[in-house]
Amino acid sequence: MDLQNNSNEMKTTVETFVIEETAMLIYDNEKLDKWNQRIKELGFTGQQQICKPDKSPIPFMHLKHSLVNIFECLCPVKVPAKEYAVSPIPLEILDLISLSEKEGYFNAIEIWYDEKSPDPVCIGSVGHWVELSWYANSNNLLKNINFKTQEEAVSAGASHPSFSITNRYLLGKWADVKHSFEQLKEMATKRFITERVNLYQMQIKQAQRQIDDAESDAFNQFN
Repeated sequence: MDLQNNSNEMKTTVETFVIEETAMLIYDNEKLDKWNQRIKELGFTGQQQICKPDKSPIPFMHLKHSLVNIFECLCPVKVPAKEYAVSPIPLEILDLISLSEKEGYFNAIEIWYDEKSPDPVCIGSVGHWVELSWYANSNNLLKNINFKTQEEAVSAGASHPSFSITNRYLLGKWADVKHSFEQLKEMATKRFITERVNLYQMQIKQAQRQIDDAESDAFNQFN
């Protein structure tokens, strides 16, 4: 049986977002040692925060807030990568997830998707655990303290530990049709406007019904 696909419309395009300059630190231990030594010599505490000892820095594209908004608009369903069951995850993406778990890059790796376009994206999140302060039994002694894991927060006495995301990174995306970031922006803009207009029109109709019923409501209220 010939399973070769001849339809251009059904071909899947897989894109990965590895930063070339950082990728070499994954496999070249000598350069990684030099990189770590240099940032320590320079006192670059910010750089030391984005990687773990003896591990390479995150080599994937950092997502600025506007891109996060675009993907959240177009791919509103978020599930842990291990629970994604809509379509096969391409091997290229699985390799990057495997690398990320080995190097301990992320606190969470998720697949964001929607049955509409575009198709899924794989996103890694970095952050810390904090104690939520607005509950009556919150541990206020832990206010403004960041923990690496939920277990650490609970061990310290947190009653309401919550994960706070500080940065997101794009590992890859795959689709039936390849979309540029500019195309994704246009798609998100159109969807956002359509959804908002529909919402506001519904609210207008509801308000109009309330206006129409105002006299009868007043009659029932005072008679």
